[in-house]
Amino acid sequence: MSRHVLEFGGERLEWEMADEALVDAFAAPGGMSANEAEAALRDALERPTGYPPLRQIVVPGDRVVVALGPDVANPRFLLDVVTDVLEGAGVEADAISLVEPAGRVEPFDAGPRIGAREAHDPATREKLAYLATTEKGSRVYLNRTLTDADVALPIGLIRQDPLTGPHGPWSVVYPDLSDEATRDVYRRSHRDAPPGRSPRYLPDDEGVEVGTLLGAHFQIGLVPGSRGPVEFLAGRVDAVRDAGMAALDRTWTFRPESRAELVVAGVGGAEGPTSLHELVAGLTTAGRLVRRGGKIVALSRAGGPLGPSLQRLASAGDAEAREVLQGCEADPDHLLGKMLAHVLAWADVYLLSRLDAQLVEDLSMVPLERPEEAIKLASRSDSCLLVDRADRVRVELADRDEA
Repeated sequence: MSRHVLEFGGERLEWEMADEALVDAFAAPGGMSANEAEAALRDALERPTGYPPLRQIVVPGDRVVVALGPDVANPRFLLDVVTDVLEGAGVEADAISLVEPAGRVEPFDAGPRIGAREAHDPATREKLAYLATTEKGSRVYLNRTLTDADVALPIGLIRQDPLTGPHGPWSVVYPDLSDEATRDVYRRSHRDAPPGRSPRYLPDDEGVEVGTLLGAHFQIGLVPGSRGPVEFLAGRVDAVRDAGMAALDRTWTFRPESRAELVVAGVGGAEGPTSLHELVAGLTTAGRLVRRGGKIVALSRAGGPLGPSLQRLASAGDAEAREVLQGCEADPDHLLGKMLAHVLAWADVYLLSRLDAQLVEDLSMVPLERPEEAIKLASRSDSCLLVDRADRVRVELADRDEA
């Protein structure tokens, strides 16, 4: 027997499991303490890859716009360090502004050292500016505050989204701070992908190209852990991208030898509420690890209102999911509906969440009341995989058949 811990939504479930039943387990990287994180961030800004230090790329009188990703946890800490370096280089506090794309779940205080703060509006043309046309032929419109800046400084989480692939500071600029049409094309590219295929493990070069066209050559990325940052990366955008993908390969990639009859997946972290996107992302990861006809136990604190595609699934009854979702590709949560339907067709799903139990049943999942119910299900299984933070995990299986 061996003891195992699974983390989800800021909680921990501990239990003992027979060694012969456990195929493998993935533990999310822990992360640095607050003091270690500040020292690491300052070092990254002073010794970036492929570019001069941050203090050397600004001069007094510059207007600096920080483009902050919506999924960065504890952003006040990052902003305090960055503004400290900028002010030390002669940039006035009221010349430093913050632009944020939509999507942040919990509001935060940016502090007194940020001169102005703007929520990006992708639908208002007056707040957008034409930048350039990419090699692919995309006409790029970006947030006007960002394009008018003397220095644009993107900061973003480097992570693998099981639904949409890799994200980083380059994603904050494009597509997050672009116009609605561009964002819709990006969403549609993932909606139209075959549901059983893993998303690309390499980021779209167009995002890096747009950052270069903007002049946002210096970017800051952080690799997250379950209790703080694992690593900070700063420097030239393509260097940050390459180092970020290598860091994800080291820290967030799960390579079990085979699938299992049961997958127990922790979904969501302690940094904030768990979204339905994170829930479906975690279920998608578990679907790639479980055998066809097996069981997935997802432990989460996910909640929130259903979008139109998920509502269609909940109201479908015995109807075929593909028929229910056909013609609804414009739904903002169509990708979630499509991927959830695919997972449910592959395996039985047991879910601990903050969703109403009847709603969970309407979505064709079995609601759990307590995390300890996962222990009983695991004890009855011949083979089991455990996955921390399944909503951020990259999966590479020796068995290449996709779920």
